[in-house]
Amino acid sequence: MSFHRLLIAILIGPELARWKARGHAPVFWWRDDDARRPTAALDRLLALSVRFEAPITLAAVPDGDIAALAKACRAIPNAELAIHGFRHENRAPPGWPSGEVNDLDRLADVVSDLGTAIDVFRRAGVRPSLFVPPWNNAHPTLKRALGLRDLGLSCYGEMRSPAEPERLDAHLDVMRWKPAPRFRGAVRFLMRARRLLAERRVAGAWNEPLGLLTHHLDHDEGAWRFLEAFLPVARPVARAAIRRAMPGATIAGVEVSLKAS
Repeated sequence: MSFHRLLIAILIGPELARWKARGHAPVFWWRDDDARRPTAALDRLLALSVRFEAPITLAAVPDGDIAALAKACRAIPNAELAIHGFRHENRAPPGWPSGEVNDLDRLADVVSDLGTAIDVFRRAGVRPSLFVPPWNNAHPTLKRALGLRDLGLSCYGEMRSPAEPERLDAHLDVMRWKPAPRFRGAVRFLMRARRLLAERRVAGAWNEPLGLLTHHLDHDEGAWRFLEAFLPVARPVARAAIRRAMPGATIAGVEVSLKAS
């Protein structure tokens, strides 16, 4: 057993056993950000998706080679493209959280930028249904624009809410970002995973997904090795399966329930 698999067994194995004892298994999904064009790192990422039969949502910046990314995704099972911002530029005023949309932007301009991004994807043969804002910053004006264009939203850290039924966040980032990008570390990652799993179990939120977040262009070897150990345990499902699931249905053989049992 690898070191990472041993840590997974020790740190989240007991929590997974509690889920199993109640007749449930966690629902994970997988999002990867910042794609612009095919690279060796992207090939390695998609190879992991194929190897572990792990569906992936690839958030791609519209100013990249979307046609080539779409071709790469079509070449494997269960890979989809999402829109990742407009140009991935930080337009926040000094002292504000990083983001592309801010209080000075008019709704009409944001809708126009969004329409341009959608057109880029459609010309590549992709009908996008999800928008991932850079830096996970979903400004209220952006949310209004997404609603007008019937696009879902994915940010970071929140559970699903009836107020935002089309939002599906990521929750578990394999990377740390300051002072420079690097693997978060297995213990830090798994301790957060254990806490989020326990919160869902205690609340009876058995069908509340947990989103794995990766950034293939920034991975070091530690991040890649950890993913090789974690993916066969998490067994991510396709985002489309989560969107379709209703109470009483199943996701990858796991019954969807809104009540504690």
